[in-house]
Amino acid sequence: MPFCRWIFPLLAVSALGQEALPFPPERVEPWTPAWELTLRADRFSDPVDTGDSFKRLAAQLRLRWTWELNSVRFVAGARSAVGTDGNQFNAARWDQQDSNGTQADVFRGEVSWASPGAFSSLSLGLQENGLLVSQALWDRDLRFVGAGGMAGFRSADGLVQEAGLRVAAGRVRNVLGGRMDLAAGQAVLKLDTGPWSWTAHAGRWQLAWDPGIERLRRVPRHSSTERQQLSMDAFGAGVRWHTVVPLEAKWFESRNRESGESSEEVQVLLGSRERRHWPQLSYIWQRLSSTGTLYPVNGDEWWFYRRAQGHRVELAVPLQGQWTVSLVYLDQRSEGDSYQVTRKLLTLARRF
Repeated sequence: MPFCRWIFPLLAVSALGQEALPFPPERVEPWTPAWELTLRADRFSDPVDTGDSFKRLAAQLRLRWTWELNSVRFVAGARSAVGTDGNQFNAARWDQQDSNGTQADVFRGEVSWASPGAFSSLSLGLQENGLLVSQALWDRDLRFVGAGGMAGFRSADGLVQEAGLRVAAGRVRNVLGGRMDLAAGQAVLKLDTGPWSWTAHAGRWQLAWDPGIERLRRVPRHSSTERQQLSMDAFGAGVRWHTVVPLEAKWFESRNRESGESSEEVQVLLGSRERRHWPQLSYIWQRLSSTGTLYPVNGDEWWFYRRAQGHRVELAVPLQGQWTVSLVYLDQRSEGDSYQVTRKLLTLARRF
C-alpha cells in the first residue's frame, strides 16, 4: 500500500492509542513494561459434522513497552501463544490469530493534543482498531498496519464527554492473508448525565481483499477473480445506569450498502468488572445475514460468520490483582439448517 512507504519514518511523531475516553493519557515512566496473560479452555460441539467438534487448551502472553515524552508516545509489544492444536487448524476453525508462535502485537507511534474543550490524536504503525464496534463486525484481537486517529470536542461541565470523529485505515493482519485492506470512519457522541451515560455512533466501513477460500470467499454477484469489496454503514447506541449494580445495554447494526442486507447485535450487561469479587453477567444476541457483516474480520468466538443467529452468555468475576475468571456459553444456529452448534469457554485472564 502507498502509505507503507512513509509509516515508519513518521513513527516518532505520530499518534493514537485505543482509548476509552478522549482525555490526555497519564504520564508513564520511559519504557514502562506491562504484561497480560490469558489461559483458556475451549470446547466446541457440532452434532451434525462431528469431525468439526474439538477441545483445546491455550495460553497467550502479551508483553508491552511504552515510552512517552510530553505528547509523543511510542508503544511496542509482542504476543506469544501456545495451544494443544496446531496452526494448521486456524483457518478451518475461523481463528483470527495463530494458535502457536510469537509475533509483533503492536508497534506504533502516537501524538496527541488536548485542551479543556477539545482533543485530537494520530497513530501510525501496527495497532489496534480504536473505533466503537460490535463482535459481529470486527474481532478486537485483529491488528492493522496503517493510521488511526480521533478528534473532537467535550464540555467543561462534563456533560459532553466526546463529540467527534474516529478513523482507521490500513492493511489488516490475520491468518488468512489475502491482502486485506480496511478503511473506516465514524462519528461518536458520548454524554454523561450523572446516573446515566449515553453513547451513539454512526459510520462507514470498507474492506477489500483478494478472493480465496473460507472467509475470503467472493461477494455474491462479484467476479471470482477480481479483488472483492464490501461497504457497510454501521450504527450503534448504548446506555449505562450507574447504580450499586451497574446495568448497561448496547445495540449495533451494520447494513450492506450494495445489497441492503443487515446484521444486528444486542448486548446487556449486569454488574461491573472493576469491582473485585462482584460478578458481571452479560448476554449477547447476534444475527448475521449473508453479506450484512464484514465476515473476513468478524469475531472468531462465533462459529458461523454469515447466515446465522445465536446467543452468548458470560459470567465473569474480577479477582485480586487485575485477574478475571469467566465462563462463556455460546449457542448458534445456521439459518435454513436444522442444527445448531454450542461452544463453552473457561478463561482466566490478567489484563494490562
